[in-house]
Amino acid sequence: MKKIISRSLVGVLAIPSAVMAEELWITIGSDGYQTLKTNSSLVAKQSLTTHGEERNGVTILKVDEKNLSSISTLMHINHNRCGGFMVHDSLEEAQAAQVSSLTTTVNTLVTYSIDNADVVNALQAEISESNIRSTIQSLSNFTNRYYTTSTGVDSAEWIRDEWQAITGSRSDASVELYNHSWAQPSVILTIQGQTDPDEIIVLGAHLDSTVGFGTGEGTRAPGADDDASGIATLTDVINAIVATDYKPDKTLAFMGYAAEEVGLRGSDDIASDYKSQNKNVIGALQLDMTNYYGSNSDIYIIGDYTNSDQNNFLEDLAETYLSDLTVGTTYCGYACSDHASWYNQGYPVSFPFEATFNGSNPYIHTSSDTLANSGGDASHAVKFGKLAAAYVAELAKGYIGDDPGPDPDPDPGEEQTETFSGNVDRGSEEHYGPFSVTPGTDFIADMTGTNDADLYVRFGAAPTWRYYDCRPYEGDSSESCSLTVPSGESEAYFMVRGYSRLGSDYEVDVTYTPQ
Repeated sequence: MKKIISRSLVGVLAIPSAVMAEELWITIGSDGYQTLKTNSSLVAKQSLTTHGEERNGVTILKVDEKNLSSISTLMHINHNRCGGFMVHDSLEEAQAAQVSSLTTTVNTLVTYSIDNADVVNALQAEISESNIRSTIQSLSNFTNRYYTTSTGVDSAEWIRDEWQAITGSRSDASVELYNHSWAQPSVILTIQGQTDPDEIIVLGAHLDSTVGFGTGEGTRAPGADDDASGIATLTDVINAIVATDYKPDKTLAFMGYAAEEVGLRGSDDIASDYKSQNKNVIGALQLDMTNYYGSNSDIYIIGDYTNSDQNNFLEDLAETYLSDLTVGTTYCGYACSDHASWYNQGYPVSFPFEATFNGSNPYIHTSSDTLANSGGDASHAVKFGKLAAAYVAELAKGYIGDDPGPDPDPDPGEEQTETFSGNVDRGSEEHYGPFSVTPGTDFIADMTGTNDADLYVRFGAAPTWRYYDCRPYEGDSSESCSLTVPSGESEAYFMVRGYSRLGSDYEVDVTYTPQ
């Protein structure tokens, strides 16, 4: 069947157009380039001879905008990719993308930790199969969501309205349309972080749909799995955030990308814009096709053009919070979805996928990409909603409701000094504490006295003659310990131990800042 379609397609693509569309540059993987060489009517001749050199497994070509959907169709039929290439407005942009395809460095300053279980559990409890299913069906009801059609615009505006309706009670949330040079806008919902608003976490899915070449007004392209399922999964995470009154420490940006199917154009515009503004995106997550259960494992992490550290973080999240699920790895090649746009700009990005790449939904890019052909419900997508909820809660941190919990950096009290005195015989010990102390402040113990007594200081537990944080080792009773209270410690202790056979009188002044 694929061979018949491919031969028919070649004939369609060879038909010349009397109307010249805008010429654009694309970057495409080496395997995709070989496919296009057999359909050279799609590529400006000068590109094949002048700019067709391969670098990092990526080739630069010049194409007419009118042929983008046909190229997308070829990539889908021959390589099972959505998009499979990236569109650029200039040769310079294309050259930069070609260089970055393997030399991109990602943000290495992100610290991953798993310690926000209360928030994760609350968000995951709100993820609803029926909600996701309803959103998939609503988006599938549009004739199509193609980037140049009126229903493509209508569907983007519907998503905007839906996200606004969900977050309307939140003063920290705003929804906007992000306009491009074509008709369909992208949609961005921003939830401002409470303590670190300049650190941004992006969760995205593409809102357009296609059946490949010839998609236009009236063409039926329901795109239930590709990618109404991703938008629906994001929408339910948003709903969970509002239902639990979750307040993230860091800023969350939920994005519905336009024109993914014709070269990742919407996400490329946005990621490039964020980079030019030096926005600090500490993590990005792509949800493209979440509802077709086509392989043995529940979730597959795309292993190419993604960030390995964040991928490992996702696997750890699944092991911790979704231990009944199995997670595998698969690969999809160059520019198979919008994660590539963030990767090319140097941002850490991950792409959890519904199946192995070869085991994914066979109905996409056809009028048969319906909810019924994904099993009739959204049970598989729920897994991705719960993973995304864990990702949000553990990367953005934050809290539920109005109570932020203990202040992670409380204002310290006023420094104070206490004095202690006594007498110790040789080998005897006197213990003092605990003193409630503030991390990052000074703890000072100054001892004076007769003969020879020894001073010991320790944080977190009482000192012994073997275990201590400070032991001055002076030859008399004049000893001093001056230490900074370590992070995570809240208690300090000191001990005086006699050494002289004659006994020793002592006096210790302890200066510290209580919590």
